[in-house]
Amino acid sequence: MGKGKKFLALAMAGMLSLTALAGCGNGDSGQQGSGAQSGGTDQGQEDAAQGADGESGAGAGGLTYNGQDVSEPVELVLYYIGDKTEDQDKVLAEVNKILQEKINATLVLKDMSLSDYTTKYSLTIAGGETIDLIYTCTWAYYQSEANKGAFAEVTDQVIDDYMPLHRQYQSEASWGQAKIGDKVYFVPCNMANVVGNAVVIRGDLREKYEMDPLENIEDLQKYFQAVADDPDSGVQFAYNASQQNDTSNLIILFANNDWVQLAGSLQNYLTYKYSGNETADDIFWIYGTEEYLAYAKQMKEWADAGFWSKSAIANATDPKEAFANGTSASFFQNLGTVGVAASDAQENHPEWKPEIYDLTPGANRFLGSYIGDGYAVLENSQHKERAFMALDLLKFDKDIYNLVRHGIEGVHYNQVSDTQWAPGPDMAKHPFGNGWSWGLKNNLLETTREDTFPDQVEIGNAWNAKAVEGPTAAFSFDDSKVQNEMANLQRVYTQYAPLLGLGLVDDVEKTLAEFNEQAEAAGLQKILDEAKAQLDVYFNSVK
Repeated sequence: MGKGKKFLALAMAGMLSLTALAGCGNGDSGQQGSGAQSGGTDQGQEDAAQGADGESGAGAGGLTYNGQDVSEPVELVLYYIGDKTEDQDKVLAEVNKILQEKINATLVLKDMSLSDYTTKYSLTIAGGETIDLIYTCTWAYYQSEANKGAFAEVTDQVIDDYMPLHRQYQSEASWGQAKIGDKVYFVPCNMANVVGNAVVIRGDLREKYEMDPLENIEDLQKYFQAVADDPDSGVQFAYNASQQNDTSNLIILFANNDWVQLAGSLQNYLTYKYSGNETADDIFWIYGTEEYLAYAKQMKEWADAGFWSKSAIANATDPKEAFANGTSASFFQNLGTVGVAASDAQENHPEWKPEIYDLTPGANRFLGSYIGDGYAVLENSQHKERAFMALDLLKFDKDIYNLVRHGIEGVHYNQVSDTQWAPGPDMAKHPFGNGWSWGLKNNLLETTREDTFPDQVEIGNAWNAKAVEGPTAAFSFDDSKVQNEMANLQRVYTQYAPLLGLGLVDDVEKTLAEFNEQAEAAGLQKILDEAKAQLDVYFNSVK
C-alpha cells in the first residue's frame, strides 16, 4: 500500500486491537502490556488458531509436524527482552506440555531487562552461548545483527516446511517490511500498532477546580497549575515525572507538531514532519529546531511552577506507579497503558473519577509496522527447524497463545466470552502482555479486556478510523558505518536531553546551544548524511 493510505485492518490481519494502540516497539509497550483489546476471530481463523491439528501426528517415522519428522526431543533456548514474571515457570510448564505433544520440544526462557539489554544484547549473541530464538525488532538490533550473519534466513521454503500456520495467516505485509535487501531474517509479530500517547488525570480534582474537560495542552497546563497551587490536593505533584520526560514529549512535542517518530536507533535524534510526500531531505535533528526550543522552555516553565520534583532526574519511581499510589495527579503513556491505569484506578479508587484525554485530537495518527516486535532464529542454532515450528505454535496455537499472553486460565485471567477476558486473582504474578509475549502478538487471537476503560475505547476508535501508514514504519537504520558517532552522540544525548526535557536547567537557550555544539562534535552530520542516504533508498523502494 502507498504512503498515507488508510490501513485496511480487516483485510490485513483481523480487527485492530486496542492493545495495538501502544507504541511499536517497546512492546505493549514500549515496554508495558496495555491490557485491553478488541476483535476476535471468525470461524476460519478459530480453526487455524487451535494449533496444528492435522499437521502433526505419528507418521511412519514417528511424530511429525507438517510432514516433518520431530521424533527426536529437543530443548530450545529463547531469549526475550523484559523481566521474568513471578509465575513464569508455572506458565512455561503448561506451554511445554503442548509443545512436547505437538513438536517434541521444550523451551528454556532467559531474559534481558529493558534497563540493560542495550549493553547485553550483542554480547549475548556473540558470547558462544547456546541460543535458538531471540527477540528482535527495529529497535532491538534486527538490522545490525542480521547484517553480521547472526540470524537464520526465513525463506519461502522455511515457511512452507516448518510454519504452515504462518503461511496461511501471517500478514503478507509483515514479510515485506522485514526484508533487508531481498531477504528476511526474523519472524515479525502479526499486529500493526497505532502509535500515540494519551494522558490520564484525576477527574475528581478537575471537578474540584471547576474546570471543563480537557481539550488540549493548554488545558492540561491549567490543570497542572491548579493542582500545584492546591495544598489540599492530596497528591505530591501534578505529574510525578521520572528521570526522562519522553512519554509526555510524544504528545507535547511530536503529536502537537505532527512529527513522526523514527523507529530504532534514530528515534531519539531525528524526525520529520508528516506530509504524505516525504523525501529523505525532510529528515532533521530534533534539538536544532525552534519547536524543540519552545518545548524546552515550556518544560522549564512547568518545572519552575512545581508540576514535578526538582530532583525528578533521580526519581526511579515509575510514573504509572506514582499515579496508582495517589502521589501523582496524571500519567502519560501509550493509550493501552493509560487505559489499564484508569481501569485500575476506577476499581481501587473510584472516588478519583479517572479520565483519559487525547490532547492533540487534530494530529495525524500513524500505524507502526509489523517489525516493531518479533523473534529471530539464530544462525548457529542446532535446532533451526524446530525453532521455526515453535514460533508457528507460539503465535498461532490458541491454547499456547493465551498462556503466553495471559497466563493460566482461572488463575491469571478468566475468559468471559469468545471476545472478552477479565483479570484473574493472580494476574499480577503473570501480567497480560508480559515481555515474553511481545514478539508473538497476533491480532487474530487478541480479545477485549472486559473492563476496558470507556475513554480508551472512544479514543482508540477515533485513532483507528483515521490511522494512516507511517511513511517510515518499515525503515530500519543500519548504523554499521556510524557506530562510533552513534555511541558519541548517545553520550551527549544522555548528558543534556533528560535535563532539558524535564526543564531542570538554569538557562534553556545556553544549555541547548551547548547540546547542539557537542552533538556536532560527536558526529551528528555524518549520522544525518548516512540516515538521508539510507532513507533515499528506502523511499525509492516503497514508491
